[in-house]
Amino acid sequence: MRRIICSLCAAAVLLTVMNGFGAAQAQDRKAEQAIKHRRAAFTLMSTYFSRLLQTVDGDRPFDAKQVAADAKTVEMLSRLPWEGFAPGTERGETRAKDDIWLEEDRFKQLAQDLQRQTIELSRVAAGGDLVQLKKAFTQTRDVCNACHKSFRTQP
Repeated sequence: MRRIICSLCAAAVLLTVMNGFGAAQAQDRKAEQAIKHRRAAFTLMSTYFSRLLQTVDGDRPFDAKQVAADAKTVEMLSRLPWEGFAPGTERGETRAKDDIWLEEDRFKQLAQDLQRQTIELSRVAAGGDLVQLKKAFTQTRDVCNACHKSFRTQP
């Protein structure tokens, strides 16, 4: 009888440990997915922002409709990465600095600044004025760089 009770206790402990391990693995998978989500959003945003940069620098012909579409895409994408900065995502394949979680209010403020600035960039781009686009682009790039300097490790 005692052996049966000991065996049952050992089995209960083993199941508890296995369930905990499964929960930890699930948590890690959620963190990995969140990191993938934010990296994908930033990659896409960078792609469309680079297209605008090429236009602003004169390496790509100015096409008002295409510039407006690219800026609108950047605006939309600027809303996506932030949910990927969930607890547990400070480790893993990421270039995010720990300061994001230590200075969370400042990080959130810069994210909001970026979203506001991309709205302005999109508005200006829709106007079709290349001179004004250059100014709005520079302001948007400055907001991006402010966040990168504080919260992103360099490759």
